[in-house]
Amino acid sequence: MFAYIDETGHSGRNIFDVNENFQLGTLLSKINIATSVGEVLDPFLKEKGVERLHANEWPEYELVDLSHSVLDSIGECGPWVLNIFSVHKPYIAPTKFVDMIFDPGENNATPGHWYWDEMHRHVLCLVSDSAMNRELAKKFWEAFLNDDAKGIVTIATEIAKTVRKSSEPAAIKKVFRNSIKWAKENQDEFTLLVTEKRKGYQGHSPNVIAFTQAFQAIHHFCKIHGCQPETLVHDQQQEFQSELKRYYEEFGQMVILERGDGKFPSAEMAPYPKGKFTLMPSTHNRGLQAVDLLLWISQREVATDHMKVLKERIEEHAERYYISRAMSQAIVNMHLLKR
Repeated sequence: MFAYIDETGHSGRNIFDVNENFQLGTLLSKINIATSVGEVLDPFLKEKGVERLHANEWPEYELVDLSHSVLDSIGECGPWVLNIFSVHKPYIAPTKFVDMIFDPGENNATPGHWYWDEMHRHVLCLVSDSAMNRELAKKFWEAFLNDDAKGIVTIATEIAKTVRKSSEPAAIKKVFRNSIKWAKENQDEFTLLVTEKRKGYQGHSPNVIAFTQAFQAIHHFCKIHGCQPETLVHDQQQEFQSELKRYYEEFGQMVILERGDGKFPSAEMAPYPKGKFTLMPSTHNRGLQAVDLLLWISQREVATDHMKVLKERIEEHAERYYISRAMSQAIVNMHLLKR
């Protein structure tokens, strides 16, 4: 199978920039779609006198017609999926705070189920997010990126005070109080690796977090359609190039096995090779331009019936995943309804 990967809302170190949302789109197909899509895009690009499609530069009616033709060309190549992973970037701060403070592998005061159980872990994220105003979240993120254990604990202490004064249930107040107290008394016990290398922050960026989720989308597609990865093409970019290659080399063959009971998933190695991973400009691959176009359309507000029909057609093939406060709340609500 072939995967074409593009992103919008570039982040880097700063998860608090004006564009709060990051998306990574991964188009998965059993065979190479680049030639088929090129037969649709090339005449359009030649007519406009450009090498690359910039969707925001053309009238909606032209894009709607072009997009339908692109979808037709992709469908002619067999089964396909558009995996869209969305990250509300500021929410990375409370999720990393939970990873830092409440991991029972490092914090002896945190009961295992508060971290390993899906519902409880998302409760910790929600409460941490509520206790962090934007200023405090920025301070934590800066301390985290600089491996500043003292700074992290100082911020954690402020969060503990906020939770203590809140209306949260006693059990939540207890786990925050005990875990943060232990962290304060055992700062040297925490593993701090962000500054271990020059660009260590990259592994904690929305870009890389979303990219690693694409691995699971690939394995899921292969399982359903009885295929294996042949080529993964990612739109070229400079800042994360080496880190994306490293993560794919180390984790690209790992399959996460969800247990279905809310417990922490296990993992195994895929029974096939990873496939070739390439970064290239989208001008060199029409499959990448197709992802860029479909991502752009998926983010647009519906203003006409024609756009509505097009977006509905894309959604028929879309699989969406989120990191956000709203998603954490939905996960908690889902588990509560099952009880």
